[in-house]
Amino acid sequence: MEFAGIAHITLTVANFEACEPFYDRVMRHLGMRRYISAPPYGIGWSAGEFMFVIGKAAPDGDRFSQARVGLHHLSFRAQSRAEIDAFDAMLREIGAKITSPAGTGPFWPGYYSVVCEDPDGTRIEMNHIPAEGWKAVAEVADAIEKTGIDPRFGKKRQ
Repeated sequence: MEFAGIAHITLTVANFEACEPFYDRVMRHLGMRRYISAPPYGIGWSAGEFMFVIGKAAPDGDRFSQARVGLHHLSFRAQSRAEIDAFDAMLREIGAKITSPAGTGPFWPGYYSVVCEDPDGTRIEMNHIPAEGWKAVAEVADAIEKTGIDPRFGKKRQ
């Protein structure tokens, strides 16, 4: 089977009233538009064949933690560094908590990203990996497939 993409992501939020305007601004910035509008049960945005939904199901006062079982963070793909910079500017405009401003990262050659938190503390990233970064990803994947060892860490895959 060939990977066909991710159909949708549904994120459960505690502070629906604060998360709705935050995600509406973020999703519209990404070129998505609402396709579900049934607060507080669910708000959804779509673009092409991808959908993103938030719904209120968490107890009041609950906060996101990257250390719990489940989602660590959510990352959106950008097509250029300029898109990252524009996303960073939009986040600053809406007063989002930016945990890592737009800049390069150590993950892959040319990796460029910005990371923020939504009103519940869920980490949201937008990144851009240029062609040389994707080449490095493929080389590491080939090495792991061939030897079972990640050449960046020298460890066998689990």
